[in-house]
Amino acid sequence: MIPVDTAKNKNNPIVKRITLSPELAIHWLETANTNNRKVSEKHVRRLARDMAEGKWKLTHNGIAFDSNGNLLDGQHRLWAIVEADVSVEMYVWFNVDPESMIAVDNGKTRSMADILNIAGENGDVTNYQLATLRAMLGGFGNPPILSPSEMSQNLVRYYEAIEFALTHLPMIASSKRICTATTRAVIARAWYSVSPSILKEFCRKLTTGIITSPDESLIVLLRQFLQAQSSNSYSERMQRYGKVQRALVAWLKGENPSRLFAATSEQFALPQETNAGSGKDL
Repeated sequence: MIPVDTAKNKNNPIVKRITLSPELAIHWLETANTNNRKVSEKHVRRLARDMAEGKWKLTHNGIAFDSNGNLLDGQHRLWAIVEADVSVEMYVWFNVDPESMIAVDNGKTRSMADILNIAGENGDVTNYQLATLRAMLGGFGNPPILSPSEMSQNLVRYYEAIEFALTHLPMIASSKRICTATTRAVIARAWYSVSPSILKEFCRKLTTGIITSPDESLIVLLRQFLQAQSSNSYSERMQRYGKVQRALVAWLKGENPSRLFAATSEQFALPQETNAGSGKDL
């Protein structure tokens, strides 16, 4: 069911631009996928979302078969077509030398920032922006796995909030372990419901450690906690996230607790979140 006659060109690789249907994709997977790496379900779902939403881009990366019809490259793309249940255009190579596959996917892996910068749709994208975005979307959980197009779309959607957090929680020597993606994520979320001037003052005191009243010792507690953290395990990240949220809520209420406990539900909902925590755990 390979839609070209490759027998006449057994020794010469050829490439065709083909619209791959889910039926053809599953046929190739069932009959030609004889020796490939383990499938990453997360990667398949990420590709499938782009295909289903019409965001898939035709590139030189596609599907490759050897002269015997064995699938050499592209199983994740084929599974994504099946998952999305849509037809997608791709370049398909035939008669590829199997020995050439030792060099496939063996170069320097592009970071998400590299990909977005090459695409050029989001301006100059930094890893700090993307780390803040991931932490903000993750909230009290693991950051979502996003495709480049999804990352680009969310970066546009939350750009102002992310830039505010990066501007007012800069990476300077005195703020080591304080101005991190986790802390910035809380500020970026709060940007949608809290006065920017109040947030700016909170960030300034948290960054510098300079307080003007004993009633602001909450800032000292939070700084001491954050500076003592060195692990990036899930549990410690959630503790940091929860305590920054709890401290900011207390600041907004004019409270000055002698001990700082972590919030356990989301206190600053993003615009599209309708079932976020109400703050009753405080």
